[in-house]
Amino acid sequence: MPAEDALAVRTAFLIVQHSNGEWEALTDHAKPVTVEHTATVIEMKFGAGEVVSDIEASKQAAITAHQLMAMTAQMQQAAQNQSLADQLKL
Repeated sequence: MPAEDALAVRTAFLIVQHSNGEWEALTDHAKPVTVEHTATVIEMKFGAGEVVSDIEASKQAAITAHQLMAMTAQMQQAAQNQSLADQLKL
């Protein structure tokens, strides 16, 4: 698109479907893309939904990992406390 025809927007991303069927949101606008066909409304809706699902799954995985780390720290602290209590009983 020539510079004089450029659309001034606040932010942008591109949702693409790879030839293997996977959907991806791209933010690198300089990367050339060869499009097989113009997206249908159904493809736009499904692709956007897939990207949102992936984002939600990543967010949930991060929350779960954080909770597991916190639980591990609590268990380590409890084990240390028990070890100290056992040593004091001797």
